[in-house]
Amino acid sequence: MIPIWYMLILGSMLGLVPPRLLLQPDCRYLSFEDLWSRVLRRDDTLKSRRIRWWRLPLLWIDPLRGYMVAWFLLDGLRPVPKASPGLVYAEIGLTALMLLSVLKVQTGHRSKERESIAPVLFLGGMLVALLPWTVWAPAFVLGVATAIAMNGFIAGFLFAALAVIGAGYIYMSSFFTLATALLLLVAPILLNWVRDTRFVAPVRY
Repeated sequence: MIPIWYMLILGSMLGLVPPRLLLQPDCRYLSFEDLWSRVLRRDDTLKSRRIRWWRLPLLWIDPLRGYMVAWFLLDGLRPVPKASPGLVYAEIGLTALMLLSVLKVQTGHRSKERESIAPVLFLGGMLVALLPWTVWAPAFVLGVATAIAMNGFIAGFLFAALAVIGAGYIYMSSFFTLATALLLLVAPILLNWVRDTRFVAPVRY
């Protein structure tokens, strides 16, 4: 493999910034059920306290940051011409490890509250960089629809992974890219389970 150091450094710097450093002090952390019922559906009981969820910078920064991180890290390791299978697998494994390490940081841990920040927007940006639109678009639609129907981030991640498997089987030829995307979708669920936390999303009131 041929490392492009400036791309690897930029990708690491962008991806290893903890989400809490990009959040304002007045943020609140809500489960998906509370996020949907109290914020996105604009609960009438909260009219006296207008919710300005769209004014959270992380909402706009995270998708772009996830895309740039994945693009830098994926392009930062160039394949060697006529490389041996072992070297090719090592490159794929190292790239997947870097992406998973970044995603772990973005799944912020609030240990005292026993909560983990669901990296939905950041992960969405990563998937756009990693997958063709014929795969990530169905995954987004099914993931969001399932999360709303089942009131939970975990259900959204799982069904997005299923959509990636189905669409990827039809439209993709790279098994390793598909496997990396699946690992990225499942990793937050496993991390949440190991930490024994619940997923929350930051919202600005």
